[in-house]
Order: sequence, then structure tokens, then C-alpha cells
Amino acid sequence: MVDSKRIEHPELIQFFKQTLMAVGAPSHVAEVEAEIGAEVDLCGVHSHGVRLLPVMVENIQTGLTNPDPEVKVLGEYPASVLAETDRGIGRYVSAIGMDMAIERAAAYGIGAATIRGVAHWGRGYSYAARAARAGMIGLAFTNAIINFPAWGTSALSLGNNPMAIGVPVEDGGEPVVLDIAMTQTAIGRVREAVEAGQRVPLGWGLDTEGKPTTDPEAIVESQRFLPMGEHKGSGLAFMVELLTAGLAGGLLCYELGTEGRPTDTSGGSSKLFIAIRPHENWLSERTESLKAHLKSAPAAEEQGEAQWPGEGSYRRRTEYLRDGIPISLKLAADLDGLAQELSVPLSWKV
Repeated sequence: MVDSKRIEHPELIQFFKQTLMAVGAPSHVAEVEAEIGAEVDLCGVHSHGVRLLPVMVENIQTGLTNPDPEVKVLGEYPASVLAETDRGIGRYVSAIGMDMAIERAAAYGIGAATIRGVAHWGRGYSYAARAARAGMIGLAFTNAIINFPAWGTSALSLGNNPMAIGVPVEDGGEPVVLDIAMTQTAIGRVREAVEAGQRVPLGWGLDTEGKPTTDPEAIVESQRFLPMGEHKGSGLAFMVELLTAGLAGGLLCYELGTEGRPTDTSGGSSKLFIAIRPHENWLSERTESLKAHLKSAPAAEEQGEAQWPGEGSYRRRTEYLRDGIPISLKLAADLDGLAQELSVPLSWKV
């Protein structure tokens, strides 16, 4: 039974770009958003790619998200910058933020940029990889609306506050990139499982009675997504909150979406981007040695093959460039409707 349709990567970029331009994003903004957003699906992380586009369009149309944002510098040291944007569209502003950090790292060896008032950035991988492709180590952090109970609490109290770390390799190879949220899994993956009618692993969340469950719908209903590593995930989420909203003077997780304030997805989150320029050229060799060491370790059959961070994305990118990117039938129908509504062409792979 066919459960998806496929689309070529260039076609997805074009659809992304034209859709955003149709609702007011300038060409240069839409182009960055499209390239970053389509790459997320190319890497197989369908919870954070074009799946977010219909909501982005709605947020722009209702005035919640600004499709043509200005990034205003509020303060600056030689190697760091503090900036804000007015509910700025997330991938574009985040790319600017990492570029600010990269520019300073090129001059001073390390650079940092903190920006408040930003909409959903999609996937943190995109910005850590952006730095890595520029030859830098990249770190990216964001805060989020409260969406899971901190360890030891029974009510929503912290955001899952994703972070990403990217390390470059030589000759334009695929960088090593870790991208994690502080919940056991990304919340978007649980929602994706609901739409697909799939079960999820035990340990991802609790039902309304506080019991572990494999039913993603029960987890979404209860909103009790479990932190990774119990108290460790909670502690990391707390600290990332301070590295982002605390450092930027932005909205904290429990303030997002309250009293008329924007949510993290519509334009209220804060981001921190850090770039580090390696002193010498041995980082790539050390990275390859560590990857080889990992691959040489005996496999644990119950867990599958060991993969270095970002390897799964690299493999799916190779496959999808060849065969096209799979899009679930439900999402494909939503995108067809969006294309018709905005008079934007959308062509699926035959």
C-alpha cells in the first residue's frame, strides 16, 4: 500500500519559496527559508520541514509572524552581538544569526549572536551544519513554550529547548551534527506518529493518568512528554532557557503565548548561535578517527547499527536525491490545497 508521494528536492525548494512569496515574504527571505526548510525533508526529518509550512502561512496571514523582518542590533562586543527582531520568520533570522557568529569567529576565533523575537527555526541541525560547512564548529540553541513537565513535576513547566552542535570535515564532506531536544524525542515526531496511526516507543511520554504509554495520541492529549535522562533533560532545558531568553532579555518559556505575547513558533523565542574557528587543521582528522572507532565497536543487536551524529540524515539525503523525497499522503493533500489556495504550482514525482 502506497502511504506517501514523492517530490524532487529542487521542486520542493521552489514550492516553498513561491508559497512564502505569495504571502508577502521578499524573494531573498523566501529563498533562505526554502533552502533550509526543504533540506530538512531531504534529511528525512519530516516533522520539521514542509510540514510546518501551512502553519507558517497562516501565522503570516494573520499577522503573527513577520515575513520581512529587520534584525536590529541592540549591543555589541568585538566577538558577540545581541539583536532583536519583531516576530521575524524563523529560518531566515536564524541563518542571519549564525552568519553573525561565523563572521566574528573568522575575525576573533569565536563568535556569538543572541537574537530575541524569532519564530520557529525548523531544525537546529540547519544552523550547526551552516557553521560546519563554513569550516567552523557551530552551536545553536533555542527556547520553547512550556511543553513538558520538568522531572519531579506533574504540570507543564519547561520547554524542550533544542540544541545542535556541528563539526566540520575536510573536502566539503557531510559534517557531524548532533541535534537534540530535551524531551525523550522531538514533540513533532509524536504528532507525526498520531497522523500516521503509529505507536511510539515506551518512555516517550505518559497518558492522562500518568502511566507510560505507546499511544502517541494519549501523550499529545496529556502533554506529558518525558524529559530525556529524567532530571538531566530537565536540567539542560533549564540552562538552555537561560542561555537563550535569559541572555537575550526575551520571553521565558512560561511567558510565551500568554497575555497577548507571541508563542515560540509565531515569533517569541530567543536563539543563541556560537561559531568556533579551529586553530589548526587536525580537527577533521580527529573527527574521522573517532567515526572509524565508533564503527569498529561491536554492535548491540537490539539497538541496531551505531551511527555518528548526522549519519542518518546523510544517508537519507543520498537516497532522496536519487528517488525523491517522500511526503505522507495527508501532508501531500494539505500541500495541494495550499498550492491551489495561493495559485502556486506544485508537481509531484511520477
